[in-house]
Amino acid sequence: MLPDEQTEANKLRFASGLTDTMFGPSESEDAKKLVQELFFPLKRIAENGDSRSDAEFYELAADSGSVMGVIDELLEAIYREGLPIEPYLFRYARDLATRSDKRNAVKLGIALLGVCQKSAALDVIKLLGLHDEFTVYATVAIINLARNPDDLLWDLAKKVKGWGRIQVVWRLAHENLKAPIKDWLVREGYRNEIMYQYLAYPCALYGELHLKLAEQKIDEELYLSATDILNALLDENSPAETIYEYVHAAQVVQDLIRHTNLHGADIRIFNLLHKMKEFLEKLQDDLGQQGDNGWNEDIISNCLIDIVGLQNSRDWRQLALEALKSDDNTLYWEGTEAAPRLGIDLWESYWNRLQRNPVDSSTWLNIYNYGKVDNPERIIDFAVNNLPLEEISTGAKDNLSYGKEYHKHLSLEYAVAFLKDYPGKGEKLLLAALRSPATAIRNKAILVLQKWKRVNWSQEIEQEVLFLSEHEPNADTRKEFQLLLAD
Repeated sequence: MLPDEQTEANKLRFASGLTDTMFGPSESEDAKKLVQELFFPLKRIAENGDSRSDAEFYELAADSGSVMGVIDELLEAIYREGLPIEPYLFRYARDLATRSDKRNAVKLGIALLGVCQKSAALDVIKLLGLHDEFTVYATVAIINLARNPDDLLWDLAKKVKGWGRIQVVWRLAHENLKAPIKDWLVREGYRNEIMYQYLAYPCALYGELHLKLAEQKIDEELYLSATDILNALLDENSPAETIYEYVHAAQVVQDLIRHTNLHGADIRIFNLLHKMKEFLEKLQDDLGQQGDNGWNEDIISNCLIDIVGLQNSRDWRQLALEALKSDDNTLYWEGTEAAPRLGIDLWESYWNRLQRNPVDSSTWLNIYNYGKVDNPERIIDFAVNNLPLEEISTGAKDNLSYGKEYHKHLSLEYAVAFLKDYPGKGEKLLLAALRSPATAIRNKAILVLQKWKRVNWSQEIEQEVLFLSEHEPNADTRKEFQLLLAD
């Protein structure tokens, strides 16, 4: 955790590196003004080591919003004005990067080290780049400093997993990479803790996945990595490039289908085949510009025939049933994805999984959404008897997040939402929600009470709503409690 990071439970925090991914260079008037404000004290530091300018620059850097929007312009001004690196600027940049307790100051320090053209700074830059919050700045600094940055960027990419990996892989991926780096891109590089979709395209393209799959035989590791990449490329809701932008799409799909004849005894492959089939059927209806990616009607038809053959060649239903019993969350999710396509009723799977882990919030969401409920009392009683209600109903606070006990609180939220169609039932759950420190859960309780109508409230619920109509800490939610009483 960074020194300046908010740790309060009611504060929402961005994942490390996300804000700098969201906000690129800015041409706004505020950004131009900040560049000027930063440049002049930096100029005084570079020219005469002015100590008062040290503090002025630091305060400006620390108190600004995302510095990503101004760094390019600031570095350009340094180049343009020819600020001297020695004897002051390099030392100041190093201190800024290594001794600051504010993240924006560290970021500017790393960026300044990159323009100081001192290879001695590389060790410091590589170390700071291991934190996802600073990876993109370290990446740019390495590119500016190192004669052959690919190996350094590769080493950094292997050590970060979140937004940092996304940022560094995009800068590492280019033509003419060395074979080991290309191989790493398609086997490992696309993996990250955010979404595979962000890196599937550059890793497939610059890792030359199409050439690897063109081999007569491939190993299991490469096959599974290729299925991950193709699965991400087939996501129509992807925040990044999809299969529609991939120039080698037709070749990769054909070869992956071919390799599936020897691999792919896994329910994940059934789901991937289904997605491929849906994609190809859309191409049949409207090929559009996809001929540029190697598609034609014959290839599409042949791929569809081969997919149907694969779908009929294995006992996918049994694989799905085994996945639904798994404690591996990813495999279980794949099983739930495949089940409706294979005519498998999911209710017993959901219920059995909930009994194994009563605070599994994702399973509570499934219970809430399922809709087929023959015995709602069984679900309500289970929630009352198994959720840690006293532990998570510690009194109303204006908390926007759930904190460390995320799954417990979210399980209560879904369990309470389930009550909306069963007036008067599960009062203990509803009271726990009204006393929850999470604002979202109290808001959920309000929706349930609105659906129930006041005639179905107990005296204890009435008293709790009355209390919150006066003492609810969130102003908007307090108004909603007051409206409940006005009805």
